[in-house]
Amino acid sequence: MDIETKIKEDMKSLGCNSDMKIALAYHLYIYLVEKKLMYDTEYCYNRDIDTLYIVARPSKNEKINIYVPISTYDDINLEFINMVQENLCTVETGPSINLAFIEGDSTTVIYTFTKGLVERPPPEKISNMRKKEERRNFINSELKKYKNDIMNDALNGGFVDDDDCQVLD
Repeated sequence: MDIETKIKEDMKSLGCNSDMKIALAYHLYIYLVEKKLMYDTEYCYNRDIDTLYIVARPSKNEKINIYVPISTYDDINLEFINMVQENLCTVETGPSINLAFIEGDSTTVIYTFTKGLVERPPPEKISNMRKKEERRNFINSELKKYKNDIMNDALNGGFVDDDDCQVLD
């Protein structure tokens, strides 16, 4: 039995039944071991979220990092990233996960996502912020449009209609 078959059988014995997930995890495992020369590289399976993932250390003295293989054809959203972080991150690994996007030609690009850096504001707050920004942009464009008139009125004292004035005693 060759090494690839043995590793894939071992991954399947962890509980993963998806050939696609096993193939992606195997590719990522080999990529991290052979190309990135990671230390303490192991493959793991989380039954709760049906995910095969790899843990490895970039160097002997660094903490363990989590690497989740993802096909570039899969749709990824923030809920998925949060779910993976909630289920895989531990005190030992910290709040970061690495999503390894794998293309059909074996191109692998790894992005790190760290939980808690910036919380996404609620949709109504985003809407209010956009409205304020639009108002600010409108006011700025009007000020630019009438800048010369405003400056001339300010320098020359402007025009005051006598009906607008009150005489104070």
